[in-house]
Amino acid sequence: MSGDSLKAAFDELLRRTATLPTLPSVAIRVLELGEDPYAGLSEVAGVVANDPALSARLLKAANSPLYAARRQIDNLRQAVSLLGFNTAITLALSFSLEPPKNGGCVDKQAYWRRSLASAVAARVLAEQLHGGESGRFFLAALLQDIGMLVLEKAEPERYSRVLAETHTHTDLTQAEIRAFGFDHAQVGSHLLESWRLPEALWRAVRCSHDLGAIDAPVQASELERCVNFSGLLADFWLLDAEFRHDTRELAQQAESSLGLDVEDFEAVLSRIAALLPDYAALFEIALVCEHDVTALLSEARDVLLLRNLKSLQEAGEYKARSEMLEARNRVLEQQTYSDPLTGLLNRGRLNEILRREFEAAVSEGGPLSVGFVDVDHFKRINDGYGHQAGDTALVSIARALTEQMRKTDIVARYGGEEFVVLLPGTSEEAAFTLLERMRKRLSELELSVDDVNVSITVSIGLATHLKERQPGDDMGSADDLMRAADRALYAAKREGRNCTVIYQRSEN
Repeated sequence: MSGDSLKAAFDELLRRTATLPTLPSVAIRVLELGEDPYAGLSEVAGVVANDPALSARLLKAANSPLYAARRQIDNLRQAVSLLGFNTAITLALSFSLEPPKNGGCVDKQAYWRRSLASAVAARVLAEQLHGGESGRFFLAALLQDIGMLVLEKAEPERYSRVLAETHTHTDLTQAEIRAFGFDHAQVGSHLLESWRLPEALWRAVRCSHDLGAIDAPVQASELERCVNFSGLLADFWLLDAEFRHDTRELAQQAESSLGLDVEDFEAVLSRIAALLPDYAALFEIALVCEHDVTALLSEARDVLLLRNLKSLQEAGEYKARSEMLEARNRVLEQQTYSDPLTGLLNRGRLNEILRREFEAAVSEGGPLSVGFVDVDHFKRINDGYGHQAGDTALVSIARALTEQMRKTDIVARYGGEEFVVLLPGTSEEAAFTLLERMRKRLSELELSVDDVNVSITVSIGLATHLKERQPGDDMGSADDLMRAADRALYAAKREGRNCTVIYQRSEN
């Protein structure tokens, strides 16, 4: 068919598919946020909050082993903050697009199992290739078979016969072309384009079974190549041995299409095996049982070990060079944002985060607390035992502060012997309890200098941006909040040090 004829055929299919759901309103808004360069975590939380079921699933995701929270996440703001902007958007869309579980000739459980397995594979491929954001890869792979749902609704009888005569996805696409003149990947791509999804996504769906569907293979983007390969990896995990691709063939395609050597490909399979059970639990669907995962991975490793030793050696050398470069980049980034003595965030980075969190607290009407921490009589340590002892004390205090903080809290060295603790979403009462516990823990520290134990205490000033502005409240900006915490710190020193004082608005 010509391009115009195909478009006309696709449009007619969609017109006859009145019962196929349009993109949910929450998903539409989430997509808009994904395209908005000024959108932030608070906007995502606000949109998701409109859908209680979706909110519950995002909270479940944040508390799942996939994201390894160190404490229970019990509200959307914390969940979205932990997941990150792009991951939260990807998961929100994924949950919104889950198909109904009954009706029609398409086996919805098998359809969703393959979609999820492909999405996990695409995520792992993206992370293996460039280690960066993998949300677009996950979503595009998740959507690659959505055209099957269109064909099921538009041509139920004909499509039922097509499905009955096929066993593999390759057989299915060939049977679709014989029956309709096009396959479900082309139909799905047209549907996503009509939903006004980003072009990169619908192009990747169109190429999911044929890299030449839009461009020549050599011109296909990394996203298109990963989505195309993700379906083969999904089939590797889900199909019986007689129908799935041979591991050697998959390894060869991984190298020719994505540039992954044997060692990288084995790492991809191992990572997919580790993630599948957790994604199965998150989306509440059986993907592959633990025994099958272990057996398949063991079988694949045995096959891949038969590759020649020279390739393995070259792969190891290449990976070592890559890891060395990545380590250097991490060091440079850490030097930009970190205090060189304590390893905590520096003052410049703290100011950036404080402004961002203050804007989020204002827009959401939520609390934001700041603790200003100052080491008592620090000059005595420097004068009495030397600056090296002072540095050792600061490092010990920094370590103790970090150990007492929660995953969502931020600790920074403000300068000299001063530290700042930023507590997003934390009320004044809860912040006071946490800071007092931290102060008492620090008072138990003893620094050994020349066989002499030196005790350390700190004074802390606490200021909180409240949900509702109170009379006399002058915290109109992040700088005002920091100044208030600083004033409370000086009040703590006036009261004899080694205590925590809350900023009193009535004083102004």
